[in-house]
This record gives sequence, C-alpha cells and structure tokens, in this order.
Amino acid sequence: MDVSQYLEIFIDETNGHLQNLSDCIMSLEKDPENMDTINEIFRAAHSLKGMAGTMGFKRMQRLTHDMENVFQEVRSGNMNVTSGLVDVLFQCLDAIDAYLENVKESSEEGTDDNEAIIKELNDILASETGNAPKKEESKPTEKEEKPKETLNGEKYQKKYQDIEFSEKEKDELRTSEEKGLNLYGITVYIQEDCLLKAARAFLVFKAVEDYGNIIVYNPSSQDIEDEKFGVDFSFYFASETPLEKIIEVSKAVSEIEEVVGEKVIYKELTVAAAKKEEEEAAKEAEKTKAAENVPASVVAPSKQPQTAKKQGQGKPVTNRTVRVDIEKLDALMNQVSELIIAKNSLVAIGSTSDGGTSGANSQAFHEQIEYLERITTSLHESVMKVRMVPIESVVQKFPRMIRDLSKKLDKKMELYMTGEDTELDRTVVDQIGDPLQHLLRNSADHGLESAETRRKRGKPEVGSIHLNAFQEGNNVIIEVSDDGNGIDTESVKNKAIERGLITPEQGAALSQKEIIDFLFMPSFSMAKKISDVSGRGVGLDVVKSNIETLGGDVEVKSVLGEGSKFIVRLPLTLAIIQALMVEVRNEKYAISLGSIETIEEIIADEIKFVQAKEVIHIRGMVIPLIRLDQLLDCEPEDEERESLTVIIVRKGDKFAGIIVDELNGQQEIVIKSLGKYINNSTKIISGATVLGDGEVALILDVNTLF
Repeated sequence: MDVSQYLEIFIDETNGHLQNLSDCIMSLEKDPENMDTINEIFRAAHSLKGMAGTMGFKRMQRLTHDMENVFQEVRSGNMNVTSGLVDVLFQCLDAIDAYLENVKESSEEGTDDNEAIIKELNDILASETGNAPKKEESKPTEKEEKPKETLNGEKYQKKYQDIEFSEKEKDELRTSEEKGLNLYGITVYIQEDCLLKAARAFLVFKAVEDYGNIIVYNPSSQDIEDEKFGVDFSFYFASETPLEKIIEVSKAVSEIEEVVGEKVIYKELTVAAAKKEEEEAAKEAEKTKAAENVPASVVAPSKQPQTAKKQGQGKPVTNRTVRVDIEKLDALMNQVSELIIAKNSLVAIGSTSDGGTSGANSQAFHEQIEYLERITTSLHESVMKVRMVPIESVVQKFPRMIRDLSKKLDKKMELYMTGEDTELDRTVVDQIGDPLQHLLRNSADHGLESAETRRKRGKPEVGSIHLNAFQEGNNVIIEVSDDGNGIDTESVKNKAIERGLITPEQGAALSQKEIIDFLFMPSFSMAKKISDVSGRGVGLDVVKSNIETLGGDVEVKSVLGEGSKFIVRLPLTLAIIQALMVEVRNEKYAISLGSIETIEEIIADEIKFVQAKEVIHIRGMVIPLIRLDQLLDCEPEDEERESLTVIIVRKGDKFAGIIVDELNGQQEIVIKSLGKYINNSTKIISGATVLGDGEVALILDVNTLF
C-alpha cells in the first residue's frame, strides 16, 4: 500500500503529539504522581508508535515503543519519575523531532538508530523496576473492569454475518471452497482514537493477503480508502492457513482493538442469507399491513416526532475546524487585493466631475460603489480571520527551552507566559519564533544573575522571565522581560569606545536609549565568553533585522540591578491596511492609520528649536518635527508656508510630528513589496501600493523615524 498520501497528515499529527508529550513531561517533572498526565503521555507515545509503524518508519517506531514500555511501568507503579528519566525522555523527543525533520525533507526517517538513547532508556527501566518497591496494586477502575470483548458497552459483534452477497461473490465463495480452501468471516475493530483508519484497514488487508484471498469487503474497498466507515470493517477470506494465524497477523497491526472471526461453510452461509432475506421481507410485509390498517391521521402525528428525535440523537458530532493550505489562502488574498484595486478604480472614476453619468444614473452608480465597498471590506475581514492564528503555536515550545537552559547555565529560572491566545497573521507567526527565542535566551544568559548573586541582592534564587502578548490597536505587542541584572549602559558605552565606534566625548553626551542601541549592531556582544547559548556576535542584530522585515520594531527598557524588558511591536497583518494618503511635492505617500495619533494645523511661527532641532509644543507635550520633503530629498519650496499640516505619529510612548504638503483622505490599500528594486538605505519606505487611477504610491514606515 502506498502511504505517501498520508505523509502530510502524519507530519501534522506527529508535531501535535511531540508538543503534547513535551508539555506533559514538563508537568510530570513538577508533579510525578499525577496519573492523568502519565496516562496522557502513554497514550501519546502509543499513538506515535502506531503512526510511525503505519508509515513504515521502523526506527521511530522502535524508539516510541521503548518510551511506551517505560510509561507502562510508571503506570503500573513499578518505577518512579526522576529528573534523570525526564532528561532522557526529552532526548527521545529531540530524536523523534530529528526523524520528523528528515521526513519533511526526504520522506524518509534517516539512518540514525539512536542506540545510545535507547540503551540509556532501557538501563533506567531495568534499574528502576529492579530496585523500586512495587506499590500496592490499585483497584481496577470501572473502565478496566470491563471484559476485553466489550466496545462502547456492547460486545464485539460478528458483523460479517450481516453482509449480503452479490451473485459474483457467491460464485467466488463456492469455487474457493470447492478448491479445498477454508472460508473465514472476519470483523476487525479499530481503536476509537485512531488517526489513520484507512491506513490501518489496508495494513490488515496487506497482512492477511500473504495467506490467501479476500473475496468480500464490507464496506467496499473504495469506501474504506475514503474513510467512509466507523471503527470496524468486515471481510470474507479464503485460505489454507488456520484461522488463529489470520487473527494473529491482523491483531499485529497497530491500533487494532479486536479481531473476531470463524470458519464458515458456503451452504450454511447462503442458507442463513436466504433465511435473513425471508425474515426481512416478512417484517416489511407486516409493517405495510399495519400501516394500511391504521388511519393516516393517527399515524402521521406519532411518526414525525419519533423520526425527528431519532435523527437528533443519532447525528454525529463533527469537528468544525479545517486545515487549509497557506498557498490557497495566499491565492484568495491576492484575489481580494485585486478586488480592492478594482473598487479604488471605481472610486476614482466616481470622483471625477460628472463620473460619466448624471441624475438617477449617478445616484445608482454611487450606491453600487458603496455596496462594493461593503462587500470588499467584509471579504477582507473574513480572509484576515482565516489567516489569523494564535501565537501559542510558537511560544508553547519555550518552557522546555528554558528548562534546558536552566540546567545548562546552572541557574534557577522560571518562565511565565500570558496572552498565548493573542492572534497574528500566519505569515508573521511563522517568522516570529526565532527572534523571540533569541530574546529569551538573552534573558536567561545575560539577564539573570547566578543564584549566589541573587541571594546577595535580596532577590529570590529562582529568576523570573516573563513573555506577555496582547493586542494594541492595529499592532500586537510581545514583551520579554526578566528580573535580572538589567543592562549596564556604562559597560556598553565603554565597549563601544573600545571598538572605536564613538569617542569618549561623544559617549558622555549619549542618552540611555542611544547606548542600548549599540547592542543591536552586528557582531556587538557583551558576552565574556563564547558559548552555544550566546556570545557569538549573532543575536540582537538578527532579532531587530527579522522583526523589521515583518514591518515591526523592537525597543528596550532597562533598570540596572532590577531587570530588562524587550518590547516587540508587530502588525496584525502584512497584506491590506487602512492608510492616510498624503502628498509631498505632488508625490503621493501612504501612512498606516495605526501609527497616527492626531492631525494638527500649526502656524510656522509656533515652531521652536531644542538643541538645534525643530519642535512644537502641543497640549503639554514637546514633539520633535520631521520635514518629510527633506527626509525624502525633495526639491525645497520657493516660499515657506505660513500654515503647516502636521501628522502626529506615535510609537509606544514616543511622539513625532511629520510635516506634509497635502492630505488626500483615508483609503484601504494593498501592500506590495518593492523587493530589490530600490536601495532603501533609510528604511522609511516599507513598500508600495497601486491606487485607483493606476498611480503608484510609496508606503512610509514611520516606526523608523524614532
């Protein structure tokens, strides 16, 4: 059987099981006696083993089988959960993850047998079960007391007896028996939580076909392939091999609950089938007769409620979520983008002197424009919601990472996470993992002090690292903070002077923010020694670069001796935004509404100077001014305007005023990447958009002004 069609499902489900195992093992280390967690780990390991076996990944299957053995002993009370066992289990997860990466790249698991890990696992199993005192056997639970032959409270049924044969199938059964072959009726029950039912069924078929020939399938082989069946399937089989062997090889397939069967005789089989047909015909005749004798006015009211009730009770509960290929969403997003461009074109036509129409036609035209605008906005919001995923998928791996760092760095630390359900565009979520990992490793290595230093400072021995995510306007904020040493700006400044980046005189005039910004320069590291945690000169500069690529920014707040906080701001989406259209020297630009605080009209005489820089005083705040024409190297105006339009933009708790020539109103725009078309050294231009009249407007990223 070709199982390659299940490869994507296997990868997806294995990722889920690995994360579940990681979370459960972390919980188990803190609460080793929690039987719910132990049972969950056992189930996940068992499912992984079954899935790996189905796909033919023998090395992965062997490793997960040994993990399952360990937890069988833990479940039975024959061994205890120790820190050493947890370490080895995490090594097992890393090994399985490595197998999975090979599967993603080549559809093969690789050649690493991981003998060292398996030996260590089995050594712990042997030593613990040999020395650990057995706990009193607990009383079997209600579920365990049920006899093996039950399923959902009912005995395993020989459902092959209910199969109706076609004439062709009857001929094949008779011919096989005449050739001296045994005929077997078999019903196979699959575990209810099985993920790949069709694959299990075909593996059973493949196993038994080595010993004979399957004559009758129920359901059909096509329905089985499409998984149009419950937890059981039946078949009739012709073979010289004893029934016990057929049942044995069927049960050997993973995630098979039970196999029931018996030898059958063709004559008895057909007689039973004929008798069953007669009984059913008789029952149908009785029903028809009864219906004829009862008035319709009596029958109708009683039948309807019963039928409705039965349908309501029998309706299966289905999963209301669906996995969608990101490429399909991207294609849908492109269509929405084109629709918005078309809408903008109509808006541009409608804004001309007469719009090509007059009177009632003009009214209808504008109504259609409004309708189109509502539809596109609604469609945009729907697509955005589909693309939005919680950042939980990224951050859930960090507790394990902090645990490993705690052991490697010999520091006691704890990670606290909030806001994991905060949603971001899938594109952003996929790329934010590495920057956040860098920041957390930085907090663990550089931020938190040793236990001895913390004691001297009156701090708890266990350091705290916090990861907090929340939505703020059109942005998502992710904060990574710690209660460690904070950033020693004096040491950073001295390092910058030592490397010749600044002179001592320049250093004396720098603000704390300007000094901290040195940490984001390439190859600028404060680590005293190089390790595999940090200190290789690749860290915060990569963080800043990756976050800016996503249209976001990062800033740092730090108090020496108290700790540091890294604040990452990211856009909710990278595709379509609401923007304010402005003009500078007849060139059009777009500024995201999410960055704009207010718009002010000021008199040129109100501009003041602080340290040779232009500022204005508005509502108790001193706000620096930025002349967009100068920033974009535009030709200066012949005369200074008396009245200036200033857009007040905000980044966190900082403000700036951007002077523009004209305001052209609010518009929904589609962001298009400029790629490598221009050398954008100032980084202020983040992309471009096509306007309704076909003109291209550049999109300004005002975050780069701070």
